[in-house]
Amino acid sequence: MPATEVLVRHAMALADPDRAPSRWELGPAARAAAADLALRARLGEVVGVASSTEPKARATAEAFARRVDLPVVGDERLVEARRPWVGEGYRSAAHRYLAGDEPSGWEPRAEVAARTADAIDDLRAASGDGELVVVGHGLALSLHLEAVLRGRFDAYGFWCRLAFPDAWRLDRTDLTLSRVLDPADR
Repeated sequence: MPATEVLVRHAMALADPDRAPSRWELGPAARAAAADLALRARLGEVVGVASSTEPKARATAEAFARRVDLPVVGDERLVEARRPWVGEGYRSAAHRYLAGDEPSGWEPRAEVAARTADAIDDLRAASGDGELVVVGHGLALSLHLEAVLRGRFDAYGFWCRLAFPDAWRLDRTDLTLSRVLDPADR
């Protein structure tokens, strides 16, 4: 089986002004959305499930892990790009970031792409051939795909199209990217 990755953006977290976004959890509706996506996604022979250590990603990954009866491997390298804030003006800053600018206090783009790739490569080495399910975050997954697809990928356009949750298959053999379940089909 070709080496493929199903890259999953976590379900929509409950914003909690008393906690950092990296600590936000999923509410009941988001857990149900993650379970629905995991159940209905067109998956191949899954050999590994990995997740960011952020609670919203971990809870999303657990839905996929239940479907394929595999454990979730938590990996700190799959966390979202570090940035000093979210809120007013965030979308504009994220656009600049994905376009190549590095706003003050934001984790360098190349570091995000490299750590994400390293985590996926390590999971691939531990899991073998087959499909990997990797649950992470919009900015980090967009930068990973930009690095893999080199010049044939619009990171900002992709980030804007991502749903909460969402899943895309990257085929490493021919470097194609396709959505595993259209949000309109949910």
